[in-house]
Amino acid sequence: MKDRKTQIPAWLVGFRTQLSGDLYIEEEDLPFAGELLQVNEKETAWEGAIEKLLRDTGISLLVARQHYKSVSKYVNDNPLRGADGKGIKLTYLEADIESTTLVTRQLDNDSIAYKIDIKPDSPFESWLETYLQRVFGDFLCVDVSRLQHVPYGITMQGLIKSGKIRHTKDDRKRIDDRRNYVLGWSNAEKIMALEEIIADLENEIRLLRSGLMTIEKDQKNNEDTRQQLTLLLSVRDFDRINWKYHVEKIHQLEVEQHELLHNNNILALLHQKRDEVILMIEDIKLKETEKNQEIGKFKGAVESYERQLTDTEETVRQIDPNQRELYFPVIEEKLTDKNLRLSSIDRQQEQFRKLFEGDTGELKKLRHKLSTLRSLIEKKMREIKEHSKAEYSEIGESIDARAEYLQKFEKLVSEDLKRHEERFKEELNKNTINSIAVFDSQLEKHEKDIKQKIKTINQHLHEIVYNATQETYITILMDATPKKEVRLFREELKKCYTHSFSSNPEFYTEDKYEQVKKILDRFASADSIDKDWTNTVTDVRQWFEFNASERYLADDSEKEFYEGSGGKSGGQKEKLAYTILASALAYQFGLQFGEIKSRSFRFVVIDEAFGRGSDESTRYGLELFRKLNLQLLIVTPLQKLHIIEGHVNSFHFVSNKDGNNSQVSNFTKQEYDIEKAKHDSLFRHAHS
Repeated sequence: MKDRKTQIPAWLVGFRTQLSGDLYIEEEDLPFAGELLQVNEKETAWEGAIEKLLRDTGISLLVARQHYKSVSKYVNDNPLRGADGKGIKLTYLEADIESTTLVTRQLDNDSIAYKIDIKPDSPFESWLETYLQRVFGDFLCVDVSRLQHVPYGITMQGLIKSGKIRHTKDDRKRIDDRRNYVLGWSNAEKIMALEEIIADLENEIRLLRSGLMTIEKDQKNNEDTRQQLTLLLSVRDFDRINWKYHVEKIHQLEVEQHELLHNNNILALLHQKRDEVILMIEDIKLKETEKNQEIGKFKGAVESYERQLTDTEETVRQIDPNQRELYFPVIEEKLTDKNLRLSSIDRQQEQFRKLFEGDTGELKKLRHKLSTLRSLIEKKMREIKEHSKAEYSEIGESIDARAEYLQKFEKLVSEDLKRHEERFKEELNKNTINSIAVFDSQLEKHEKDIKQKIKTINQHLHEIVYNATQETYITILMDATPKKEVRLFREELKKCYTHSFSSNPEFYTEDKYEQVKKILDRFASADSIDKDWTNTVTDVRQWFEFNASERYLADDSEKEFYEGSGGKSGGQKEKLAYTILASALAYQFGLQFGEIKSRSFRFVVIDEAFGRGSDESTRYGLELFRKLNLQLLIVTPLQKLHIIEGHVNSFHFVSNKDGNNSQVSNFTKQEYDIEKAKHDSLFRHAHS
């Protein structure tokens, strides 16, 4: 409760949090009435009675009309449960806070409505005041003697009269128990009351624990006493507790035992023989144990040797006959002790392993030699792959890929590449270098086309008055890009076919091949850096930087320079964009400014038109399109309708109230004006 200010029960607050989260509504927009109402500070004597009367209203959720449908559907379609999973009861009131007009009526001075404060600056303030006056305004705060003379009243003790005959008093919970209060936008007093109750309960618990400890101590003493009494009551014969009798009896038996052991020679001899026999038996048992251990040790050794022999024979059988024939003579030669015995076979095996696998063994030398050969082979693979990236791009660089490299080598040998060297140079000249030259020519053609298009667009821009007051126009400036990669690419591309059309075969060298291969390898590369490079250098638009210049019509002198429209206001950016768009449309459709009739196609669709632009820039754009005599289909939200409506001839209004059924209403300009006039009249009447 300290984490929140409201006095509303936690299970209701938790449900509201769930409801708000599921419907994406702020919790502040769904208050409980009790969070916005509290008893006036001067009327605290009536606080308990008013809490009794307004409790159901206080825990009622206030739902503004804009959220009413979604809340009602949610409450109707879902079982209402608290955090413990149990069902809950929810009451909510539809509050029309937008159209509420404060209606005041004359109430009695003792009306309960005058004893309640409403939280100021709340959107529900006016609505709550009207609701309290309408529903509870007739309830008067009176004593019991006046109660029979009023139709609606409440006493300070909580007796409520509703109508002429109905009286109610609910004392299931104390009227002054703040734990049950729900009104107020602060729960400080409720927290203090709960803390006092908790302190009283903790004190009572300490007293009860102290009493419980005393009772448990007395209970233990009583149990000890009971056990002692039970033991005493179980004694039926005095001899059982006559300790002197038992002491005397023990003494007599000890004297009798001493007489038998020391004063009887036969018995002493028997005892001596018995001790000797016991010693002999123990010695025999000890020897028997030692022999059994030796037998077990020999049996274990025999079983171990038998298993080793079986495993060794199985291993020999599994060895490939060819390998056995190849390696067994070597092993025989390396054995230092030719007489193999089971007892020493493990030691000999370890010595033989060290001879081959030790730090100076033959196996380590072979592995080192193998590693050196692997490194040399993989180095050659990398050199081949670097030399021919395109052909070897999908082949790995590890020794595992050696089969693919050998296959490539065998193919080169079988095709006799050296013999085709002259034909390769001819193919390089006729096909590859020619293609490079054609490719460069196409790029230069695109470059000229872009320059010509910008020139044509600038001619149209010259006819558009950008600033009527100062008589300026816009022109697009086109400069070579400063990007280094574009400049280097163009230089390298030209080097590929420079002197290539000469009859001198010396120009078709390995260097020329490498120049062509370098560019083609980058084009074919799957690396992201090379892909970005390819997209940049082959897109001719990237060869230029485009800026805009505002100039005076009188002398073509520059008024302002626009670099990517950076640093300009939103309106300037929009106006500049509309101007360039209009000139581009004029170029695309082949339009002429001032032309009244034309057989050219000039239909334009603008989606989400003018949604975020200013009113001034919207008017400028529409006037510009009108001068071009364009036929426009404008798809736009309603916020710019008051500007667009003067530039269109027909309207198509699309609505979708339920979210799954779109409807289109068609209006001519005249029908639209009539419907708009009706709507404006109804709106003025509703707010008058």
